[in-house]
Amino acid sequence: MKFILPRLMKKINFKKNSLVANFTKVNWFTFILVFAVLGVTCQAPTQKKKIMARNDADQPVIRVGVLQGRAQVDFRIEGKVSFVNRDADFVLRGLPGGRWKIEAIDSKPAEYVYQLAVGTRKGRWQAEEVLRSVRNKGLDAHISKIETNNLSIPYVHKSVYQIVLDKKFSSGNDAKTYQSEIQEKTNSEIIKIPQNDSEGTLRFTNLDNNYNFDSPGPIRLRTSQIQLADVEVGSGFHWETTEHRAYGGTFEFLLDQDGMITAINELFLEDYLKGVVPSEMPAGFPYESLKAQAIAARVEAVSKIGLRHPFEPFDLCDEVHCQVFSGLSHNAERSDMAVESTRGIFMIHRNKITEAFYAGVCGGHTENNENVWLINAKGYLRGVLDRDGNRLSTPLSEESNVKKWIDSNPDVYCSSTRKNRPTSVNYSKKYFRWQVEYKRQELEKIIREKTGEDFGELVDLVPLKRGVSGRLIDLQVVGTKKRFIINRELPIRRALSNKTLYSACFYIKKRGRAKGLTHTYILKGAGWGHGVGMCQVGAAVMAHAGKKFDQILTHYYQGIFLQKLYN
Repeated sequence: MKFILPRLMKKINFKKNSLVANFTKVNWFTFILVFAVLGVTCQAPTQKKKIMARNDADQPVIRVGVLQGRAQVDFRIEGKVSFVNRDADFVLRGLPGGRWKIEAIDSKPAEYVYQLAVGTRKGRWQAEEVLRSVRNKGLDAHISKIETNNLSIPYVHKSVYQIVLDKKFSSGNDAKTYQSEIQEKTNSEIIKIPQNDSEGTLRFTNLDNNYNFDSPGPIRLRTSQIQLADVEVGSGFHWETTEHRAYGGTFEFLLDQDGMITAINELFLEDYLKGVVPSEMPAGFPYESLKAQAIAARVEAVSKIGLRHPFEPFDLCDEVHCQVFSGLSHNAERSDMAVESTRGIFMIHRNKITEAFYAGVCGGHTENNENVWLINAKGYLRGVLDRDGNRLSTPLSEESNVKKWIDSNPDVYCSSTRKNRPTSVNYSKKYFRWQVEYKRQELEKIIREKTGEDFGELVDLVPLKRGVSGRLIDLQVVGTKKRFIINRELPIRRALSNKTLYSACFYIKKRGRAKGLTHTYILKGAGWGHGVGMCQVGAAVMAHAGKKFDQILTHYYQGIFLQKLYN
């Protein structure tokens, strides 16, 4: 997660209150230029679980970064197109579509300094608690207040607070070295802070007639549909690929702080969700689970604005980091209906819109949010058993219990052998319980490449701390030269795989010895994903058994209620 300090706000060329497209009832692609005011959400516990309605807010417009860090972008336009500059003046108007490319010409990146952020909180007093804790460990730090723009809906926070260590570095490698030195004192994220603006020119070329023009600033495209080539999908995960994608709404191209091209799709929240729901959950899942997914995705979109990309020129990215958004390319009638039938419905907790993390297969038990990310504990994001009834009598945070749990086949919603499962979830069998094997030398190479640590030969992997679902929080790597700790769920998953392990809920078996070292490491695991919030396969099985979307949501997000915030 990358955060930039608020004092840099003035140095960003284009902020989130840039011009956005609005649609009239007469013509879907007639555009009016308006200001989109955007912001963030919050945390919370309990209120009564019923759907309430109100009509005092309009749906927001959001900006999605769909391509970043490109020297060249190829795209195709259907129908006529107009190019508009930052002042809303037409550069070119009513041109035929066809094939185009954009290049970054004579670009020069901004200069950066690097610092470590140790957490982000939505309340000042919560940030001050973290600050006191960090200072008590001998680390100098401060609180940076990040002002976020207001969404046009109630129950959202207007600012967040980032706790940042004072020490500054001239390179990312230096910051990473220091991060390793203090990892036993605190978890942290490396943040890049630009000290000036990037430079460069955007060159647009029509590949059908070789006509081209240059622009020193952002260009917005007004057209019915744009198709982008080679959009990255699932970067760093086992499904990583590229694909061509089609988008509606408004498009903007600009140079980022690295002097590279960023492409932004700007559209209404409900239209955005139609590109998210079928990308995050198969459209063939039971309808009530699709409705639950639509609400969770709506809540996630609103709650992540201002947190994930606070001072970049877009609100959300189109990857797993925020939510997977595929534009118009995977739209399906059933998922569109799920979005439309839940239009404007949000989860509320203590008078704030919640966060709504979700994962593919929890493995039988979900996880507490603070065990996965550098955020404070939230009452509605407690780990729960993936079935109705009591909690487990044996805590999965204990090593011996985790082994028994993974080796068993518990009767939970996402179980691969559960009776009366919808056929649409059959793909998930390989995720419920899984196993990978590595020769020692192979695993050494992966860990060394992923962590940058020179630890010699691998002596042992030692689980130090687990969460309520059995997912690892801290894992110690013991080598012949040194030992070090990998903190948190995703870094652990990435450090032990060429891509990313399915889950951090696993135990370690060893087979064979040679020259005093283990020959083969076997990781036996459960689940796919971080495990926080809704289990998507579990939701599908619940829906197949007759549960409604609100019952699904209140099972995984306990203590929330639903409220319609716009019609």
